[in-house]
Amino acid sequence: MRRVLKAKSAYSNDDVARVWQTITEYVTEEEADRAVEEAAAETRLVLDGRTDDAVYGWSGGKDSIALEVVMERAGVRRALLGTLPHLEFTAYMDWVNEHQPDGLTHLGNTAITPAWLARPGNDRYLFPTNSTDGYRWTMLGTRWAQHRYQEEHKPRLQIYGRRTADGNSIPATDYGIHRTSRLTSYCPLRAWSHELVLAVIHYNRRPIPPVYDFPNGWKTGTGSWPGRRVGDRDASFAETYRIEPGLLQQAAPDLPAAADWLRRNT
Repeated sequence: MRRVLKAKSAYSNDDVARVWQTITEYVTEEEADRAVEEAAAETRLVLDGRTDDAVYGWSGGKDSIALEVVMERAGVRRALLGTLPHLEFTAYMDWVNEHQPDGLTHLGNTAITPAWLARPGNDRYLFPTNSTDGYRWTMLGTRWAQHRYQEEHKPRLQIYGRRTADGNSIPATDYGIHRTSRLTSYCPLRAWSHELVLAVIHYNRRPIPPVYDFPNGWKTGTGSWPGRRVGDRDASFAETYRIEPGLLQQAAPDLPAAADWLRRNT
């Protein structure tokens, strides 16, 4: 196995696109299958065979697709997706509806709208410029869904595709298990490289969503349009408009920042 992609902050969109196109030069099918089997075996061990008492996070992003392969091998069938229905890209949601795994629960936070972003104090979540606001933005979608699902269904474990190579913090506990007052989580892909994730997707012949064909798609991944960070606010608006003009046109009546950008640039 060869690694050329370093930390997420260090590689470019083109770097990942090149590796994806030539992934067989970096990871063999045997290496990918062995990693899946090892992660699946560890998952079964952590769950003590109770695979029906867990749910895994699925967004259709590359890490969640690789995780889906592992969960299928481990026998975990329940999956969870959290979205912001008023702020998602149409092509992404169309893809999700076509390719979502069996057993998926989709929870959408409909309270987060363009008008919500326009309220005093919420402006910082429009293309967040720092990691704190970026994290708080995820609390409104992905993590909101995780907490709501936990309250309603009470699984013993939530399983995520988080990895240290992506900059995620994984606790130094047995199997990297993280316990909070609200839920317990586990990340079986925590030590996987970027190349291994891509290889598992490739060798298992899994489709990837159109977000990876968007400008900067490999850097930003899945997620609602206000959460993308690709430069300053004008640049972020411009890229959103390039991907799906209608999103800004729909938002403009309730979001003055979008209306102002459209007035100055269209």
